[in-house]
Amino acid sequence: MDRNPHPKFIRQPKSKAIPIIDPNSLESFPPLVTQKQPCKPSPASVHPAVENIITKGWRSSSEDTKELPSSATSEVSHDESTRQAFDIYARPFVPESFAIINKLKGHEINSPAVKQTNFGVYVSRFVGFDFLPPIPPPIKPPLTASFDLVDNVVHTRYEHYFRYHLEAEILSQKQENESYSLFGHEIAILSHDIDQTTCSFLVPGLRENCPYVEEDDVIQLRQLHYDHRGRLLGMEHWLSPSPQFHAGNRCFPAPGGQWRGEPAPGWTGKIYNSRVLAVDRKQMKLVVRVQFLPSSGHNFRFNVQFPVPTERYLPMQQVLPIVQETLRQINRSNVGNEHQVNHRSINAPQGISSHAAPPHLGGQSHTYVPWFQSMLFPTEWDSETQNLLNPGFFSRPFFDNQLNWEQKKAVESICSQNYGTLPFLISGPPGTGKTKTLVEVALQLLKSVDKVSHILFCAPSDPAADMIVQRISKYFRPMELLRLNRPTRTFSEVPDVVLPFCYTSDDRFDLPPFKQLMSCTLVVTTCRDASILLYSRLTNRDLYAAEYGPRSSIHPYAAQSSKVDLHWTTLLIDEAAQAMEPEALIPLSIVSPPHEPVQLAFNPLFVMAGDEHQLGPRTSLPSSPLKFSLFARLFARPVYAGHPLTRGKTGRTPPALSKSMLPISRPAFTNLIRNYRSHPAILAVPSALFYADTLEPEATDINRLVSWNEWRGRRWPVLFHDNGSEDELEKDSGGWYNLGEAEIACQYAASLVETGLMNQNEICIMSPFKAQVQCLRKTIREKKYGSRWGVDVGPTEAFQGLERGVVILCTTRSKQRFVDSDKSVDWGIIGLPNKMNVALTRAKFGLIVIGRREILYEDPNWKAFLDFCDRNGLVAGETESDKQPHDRDDMERTRLERVLLPKEEVLNPSRALKVMSQEDEMWRNEMQVSPDMDSMNGYGYDNQEGY
Repeated sequence: MDRNPHPKFIRQPKSKAIPIIDPNSLESFPPLVTQKQPCKPSPASVHPAVENIITKGWRSSSEDTKELPSSATSEVSHDESTRQAFDIYARPFVPESFAIINKLKGHEINSPAVKQTNFGVYVSRFVGFDFLPPIPPPIKPPLTASFDLVDNVVHTRYEHYFRYHLEAEILSQKQENESYSLFGHEIAILSHDIDQTTCSFLVPGLRENCPYVEEDDVIQLRQLHYDHRGRLLGMEHWLSPSPQFHAGNRCFPAPGGQWRGEPAPGWTGKIYNSRVLAVDRKQMKLVVRVQFLPSSGHNFRFNVQFPVPTERYLPMQQVLPIVQETLRQINRSNVGNEHQVNHRSINAPQGISSHAAPPHLGGQSHTYVPWFQSMLFPTEWDSETQNLLNPGFFSRPFFDNQLNWEQKKAVESICSQNYGTLPFLISGPPGTGKTKTLVEVALQLLKSVDKVSHILFCAPSDPAADMIVQRISKYFRPMELLRLNRPTRTFSEVPDVVLPFCYTSDDRFDLPPFKQLMSCTLVVTTCRDASILLYSRLTNRDLYAAEYGPRSSIHPYAAQSSKVDLHWTTLLIDEAAQAMEPEALIPLSIVSPPHEPVQLAFNPLFVMAGDEHQLGPRTSLPSSPLKFSLFARLFARPVYAGHPLTRGKTGRTPPALSKSMLPISRPAFTNLIRNYRSHPAILAVPSALFYADTLEPEATDINRLVSWNEWRGRRWPVLFHDNGSEDELEKDSGGWYNLGEAEIACQYAASLVETGLMNQNEICIMSPFKAQVQCLRKTIREKKYGSRWGVDVGPTEAFQGLERGVVILCTTRSKQRFVDSDKSVDWGIIGLPNKMNVALTRAKFGLIVIGRREILYEDPNWKAFLDFCDRNGLVAGETESDKQPHDRDDMERTRLERVLLPKEEVLNPSRALKVMSQEDEMWRNEMQVSPDMDSMNGYGYDNQEGY
C-alpha cells in the first residue's frame, strides 16, 4: 500500500479552483481563488552555504502529501513524477515561452540612481582621515554556522553567525521575489522624451508589500514582441525541435533557434533597469523612469522582475565587523583577568541571586568597562544592587501630565541611572503607550539630566520615526531637532509637520553640514538610515579620534584629559522588537564609546521599548534566527527573565517588592500594563495568554456597540462565529481562500455600518492568507453588501501597530492536514501565537473571529479563546445553540473575565481589578509596602530607590 497516497485532481472547465478528491470517499473538497504566494526555493539553485536553512522553512511536496487520505483503490495510484508535481506551496505555473526570457542574458540599460551623499567629501571637510580609526572589512560569507549565539563564542564568531544568516535571508528573498515576477504585463507610458520615459503599471500584492518596493529601487523590464494573433513572436518554434532531417542512413532532430544560439524572437534582447519614482500601495501602482525606451505607442507589454536591492542589507553587513572587532578587543583586554572573564562570559549566572553585589557600574564617572559586551550580553555582573525600599512618589515634574504610574516609573529609573550598565528595556503590550514613554524619557534626559547632551532616537520604520517627531517636535526648534532621511526618500512620504525638521539639498534629503548637525540635540531616524552617520564617520568612536587624535599628535607628551565627553550620550529605539539584531547594531555602533580604556564623563545609555509577544522582524525565511530581535533576545537572558519582578511566564503576576527580598539587583526593565485601547473582554484572553494576566483596561468610551443585536450570551463585544464552509485552493497561484467565510465577514461589516454604530473606516477585516484578502476586498465591494469601499481589508501583518474600532478576523483554514505546512512557511494564524496576539489586540470596541472550531481547537492558544467564548456564550454559527453562558470553576476564568461577570463588585473599577490606584493613599503617604499584599495584584510597583 502506498504510504504517501495522493488525491485525484479533477479540473472543471469553468472552475477557478482545484477540486481535491478524497480517494477513499470519492468526495471532493469545495474550491476557490487566491493571489500569488511566495515560491518555494529550489534547493538546486541555492548556494550550499544556505541550502539547509532555506529548505527548513519549506516542506516538500512529499511531506505535505503524507497527511492526505489513504488510497483504497487502484484508480488513484500516481507515479513519482505526478506525486511531486503538485505542491500547494509551489510557484504558479508560467508558460515556458515567457519564463525562459527572464533567464536569458541581454544588453542592460541602466537608469541612474538618485544622487547620493559623497561621504568622503563630507568627512574631509571636518577631519583628516589619518586620525580616524580604520574600519575592518566584512568577512566572506561563511559556508556554515552550526552553533548558537551563546556568550562563550561571541568574542570570535558573532559576525560569522549573523553574516551567515543574512546571506541566507538575501538568497531566500531573491527566491521569493522571483515568484512576484509579472509576465506579458501591460505598462502605460506617462511621459516620454529623448532619453527618459516615465511609465506606470499595476503590481498585485504591492499593498501587502509582496513585493516590498521603495523609491529608487531597480525594477527590471524586458520588452516583448507579439505576432498578429497576440502570441509571443516565434517562441514556439524557437523552443521546440524542428522536423527531423536525414544524413545518410541516420535521422537527426533539427534543433530550434534556442539550441542554435539564436536570440529569442519574442524579446527585444534588452534589459531595462528602471528606477522607481513613486510607490502607490493603496492603488497597487508603481511609477518608474526608464532610460532610452523607444517610443512606439502608449502601451507596451513587458516581463517585470523585482531584484532584491542588496544595498538594504549592506549597512548590516558592514556594521558586523565593527562590532566583532570591538568584542575581540574586549576579550584581549580581559586576558589575565580570568575571574571577571569567567564570571561574565562562560559561567554567567542562570538566575538572580539576592546576595550577589556586583561592582558599581552606574552612569557616573568610572573606569573603563566593556560597554558593548554589556549591551549585547548583559549579566547580573552589569547590574546595580538595591538595598532599600523606595518611597511611592516621584519628585520630578513631567512634561506629559497624562503619564501613568508605570510610565513615570520607567522614566524615573532611566533618568536616575542607578540600575547599572546594561540596556534598559520597556515591555509595552498593545495600547500601553511605549512611544509616549520614550518621548518623555528623551525630554527628561535632555532637559533635566546633566551630561546628556545629544540623543539618537531610532525606530525600525519611517512611519514610526515620523510619529516620534510629530509627538516631540513642539518642545524643539528646527535647529535642535533633526529628522534624518536617506536621499532616496520622497517628499510626499513625509508628513507636513515633520518636513521643517528635515534637511534638504538639491531637492533631496541630505545630511546637514557638520557644525549644524553637531548642534542638534536630538536626531531621529530609522535604524537602517542611522548608517548615514556611520558612513559620515560621526560615531562616538570617530568623533573621539577626531577630537583627541590631532591633540595627541601636536602634544605627544601632554597628559590625557581626565574625563572624556562623548557626543552621543543616549540611544533610544522604539518598536525595537521589530528590528533584526544586525539592524539594531547600526545605531548602537554610533553611540558606542571608544575602544580605548578611557575615563568617560558619562557612560552612554541604551533604552529600547517593544513587545516581544507581537510580530518580530519581517523575514523571507520563516525559520531564520533573524526573526528573533535583539530586544527579544535580551529579555530572554537571566538578568531580565530570571528577575523576581519580571512579568511572569507561568501565569502568575510578580510579587510586590518587600524587605525580605533585599538586597536585589535593580531591574533594568519596566512592564507597562495599562491598556488605553480595548474593551476588557477583548483583552481578557491576550492578557492571560501572553502577559501573565497583568493587563489593566483603562480605555474610555468602550461601550459604543452595546446595542448591536449580533452579540451573544453575556453580550460582551467578543464573538466567535463557527463557520463550516471550506477553504479552497486557487488553481493559478496556489493561494487559499474561503468564500463562505468572506460572505459572513462582509455581512457583519455591513450590519455594523447600516446600524450607524460604526463608520466604514472604523472597521477592518483581516486574514492571514493573501488570497482570502483579495476575496474579501472583492466581496465587500459588491452591491449586496453596500459597496463598502471604506472598510479596511488587509493581511494580519499589515495591522501591527494600528488600531480599529471593530476587527473581523477570518482565520480561513478548514483543512487540518495543511496546518503544519502553513506554520512551516509562516502562513495562517494557527500555531503562530505572535500573529494571533496582533490580530486580537487591534480592536477597540468589538472583536469578531470567524473560523472552524475543530481546526482552531487543536492550537492551545486558540483553545483558550474558544473556551472563553464558550463559557460566556459568545458563539454564533454552527455551534451557537450548544454554547450558552454557564458557570464553571472560577479558577478557569481569566482575571479580567472574573471582573466582567455581573456577580463581581465593580463599583470601584481600580479595586475590582486589584490594581493600586495612582491616587491611592498608600502612594500619597509614601508607604513602603501595602499591608495587604493581595490588594496590589502582586505587582511590585515600587522597586526603585529615590521615588
